Amino acid sequence: MSQHAMPSTLRFLLAARRSELHGLEALASTCELATLVSKLVHVLQKERGSSNLYLCGGQDALRQTLAGLSSDACAVEEEVRRFLDRLEPDATRSAGKARLLNCIAYTLYRLDELPRTRRAIRDRRVAAEEAGAVFTRLIASLFALVFEAADSSLDAGVTRLLVALLNFMQGKELCGQERAYGVMGYTAGYFTEAQKARVLELADLQKRCFDSFAQYAGADALAAWERLEQGAGPVLRLRDMALRTSEAERVDAGLAELWFGLCTERIDAMRAVESLLAEALTLQCHRRIVETRAELDNHRLLLSRFADRAGDDAPAMLFQLQGRILDVPPQDGVGEAMERSILDLMRDQAQRLRQSDDALALARGALEERRRVERAKWLLVSRHGLSEQAAHDQLQRVAMDCRRSLDEVARQVLAELDTAAR
Repeated sequence: MSQHAMPSTLRFLLAARRSELHGLEALASTCELATLVSKLVHVLQKERGSSNLYLCGGQDALRQTLAGLSSDACAVEEEVRRFLDRLEPDATRSAGKARLLNCIAYTLYRLDELPRTRRAIRDRRVAAEEAGAVFTRLIASLFALVFEAADSSLDAGVTRLLVALLNFMQGKELCGQERAYGVMGYTAGYFTEAQKARVLELADLQKRCFDSFAQYAGADALAAWERLEQGAGPVLRLRDMALRTSEAERVDAGLAELWFGLCTERIDAMRAVESLLAEALTLQCHRRIVETRAELDNHRLLLSRFADRAGDDAPAMLFQLQGRILDVPPQDGVGEAMERSILDLMRDQAQRLRQSDDALALARGALEERRRVERAKWLLVSRHGLSEQAAHDQLQRVAMDCRRSLDEVARQVLAELDTAAR
């Protein structure tokens, strides 16, 4: 019997599974984007780090290193641009994608301004802090893009891994920012009070990100992270030393290169953990797609057999079926070959969806919090002309002063700005 000849009850049951499959296929696109962004962010972090060292008085030989890093970043950037070009038609045709498309536009704008900054770095016509801010804004826009794309995540297992990856990526980025502050402070021979406060803040934010990562990551990534953390002692000791410096108690400026080397080694090692997370995410997403396709095929076969046997009167008898022990053949005249009743099938599917919703709600909680904070931050940037860092600092200050969570403050900012916009 064709699908159009199948009773409507059965057609809608199949449609429910097809909808799940389409959602997973869309989620696979988000996973691919997250993987590409993690790759691009890593090469941008490496370029930002070497640029910072070069502008803080590094040797001219670093220019050749910078040229190679810029070339690597441009190659990955092209991959991301091609992916976004493929994404545009589907996003344009889909409802509710305005924010995602706006994030893409903002990210491309930041990418477009990078060549000018690279030329200024090469000629030493820009301060280290200003050049670093250009890279940091770009990386922040890439994170915002992935957070916005992840709004469509509808599978609990995939969402958990996505939350783990995004938190780890954010933690790694904060390590990169701390590296930059350390190079500037050690090059000067001491850290200002503002720099010390920022280093402490970055350390605290790193811990929060890595704690969230550990809550959702798989065993392999967790084990790799624990091994990496066992070697973090030298970086932590130099961080403590930085916090004890002052204009009157300076340290050797040569420590800047030592700090840079140790931080770079640690960040590069983090890339291996990040890759494990990205691989696990992709594998889980593909596994769920294969499983859902197989389940859809099984449903289609089972329901077609039922429709063929039961004839056009099937819908009238569906609601007379009772739940039963799985291994007992149904007493509804369909025959022993039909191992489960259709009502059992619908009940099982409804129960599985409820369980999936519960698990998904838990997994998406952390993701939604991060998305709200990012959205509130960028609203402050666009409405009040703040820098990305200033907007984030403002959210944090309000949270600390009011003894509220960052998420609560972000909710309030979003509500107030949304009301003001009406």
